Amino acid sequence: MYRLPAAAAMNADGTKTRNERGLRVKICVVRMLAGLIVLTASGLVLAEDTAAGSDPASAATDTFPAEERAQLRQRAAELRQQAHELQLKADETRAAAEHECWKRTLVSACMEDADEVKRQTMKQVRKLEIEAGDIERNVRKRIAEARRAEKVRSAEERRLKGIEISVKTREQDEQRERDAAARVDKDADMAAKAQKQQQDAAQHERDAADKRKREEARAAERAAKQREHAAKIDERQRKKQEEQARRDAEAAARAAKAPAAQ
Repeated sequence: MYRLPAAAAMNADGTKTRNERGLRVKICVVRMLAGLIVLTASGLVLAEDTAAGSDPASAATDTFPAEERAQLRQRAAELRQQAHELQLKADETRAAAEHECWKRTLVSACMEDADEVKRQTMKQVRKLEIEAGDIERNVRKRIAEARRAEKVRSAEERRLKGIEISVKTREQDEQRERDAAARVDKDADMAAKAQKQQQDAAQHERDAADKRKREEARAAERAAKQREHAAKIDERQRKKQEEQARRDAEAAARAAKAPAAQ
């Protein structure tokens, strides 16, 4: 059993005074509890609003900027500070109530009321701490999600960059192949033209040689005809000379016979 202080042994007027003091203690405790509940409720509402506003599902492309992270962390720190202050206040209220309870006749009942007040207050403290923890976990979760999203984005950028480089490389390779093929075609065309020129030159030489041969053959034929014609002329001339010589001989013979006949 609790030991009553010496001030508890009082007369009827003192009993009335103790009852009035107990009533004042209860009123003080109730008022303090009501104030703490109002403070806690306001903190919880703000925490819920903040948590709802920071729901990652509300924005599919949320990148979780640094300003929002700072606001959420500050809100979590404020909630923990409220919980700490609320707990300190509860401890102070409990200590004050205990001090007042020792001045009352029913100490146990008074202490139970004070403990109940503190239990209710600690429930609010735990709610604040839970809300702060939820915000902190949400911040960590969104940071991790943002990092994963950044990794995915970076990987996608690297993939697209690789595709772009591959496309450019393939286009450059194709262009080089086209240029090489064009050079091959050009070289082949030039070689064909050179070969055609050589063939044309050789054909021209052959045609010129054939022409020279034909001209030489015609010249030889003309020379042969000229020689033959000259030979015929010489033959006729010779025959004429022989005929003339024969005639001259006959004439001479006749002339020689003529004096002898006289």
